[in-house]
Amino acid sequence: MFLILLAGAGITFCLQHKLPFLHKKADIIDKMLKCTYCTGFHGGWIAYLMQSLPSPSLQEALLFSFASAIFSYALDEAIKYLEEAEYGVDEE
Repeated sequence: MFLILLAGAGITFCLQHKLPFLHKKADIIDKMLKCTYCTGFHGGWIAYLMQSLPSPSLQEALLFSFASAIFSYALDEAIKYLEEAEYGVDEE
């Protein structure tokens, strides 16, 4: 389970920061990509499907989606906190 959460967080980071062609295409996608919780939800079901094919469960996909959302958000906030403490970086 932890591996899927890490994969979900990795997919979240990738969608938000490493795929510039996704940005500035549609307002709803831009809003999602600014929200780590929202993007983490989608990263969760993608990671779950990669692990569970060919027999995925909708119930488990939703469970992993929400778990990945909060895990990605918490990880992002922890990293921001550490960056601020270490480097005095304030991105907002």
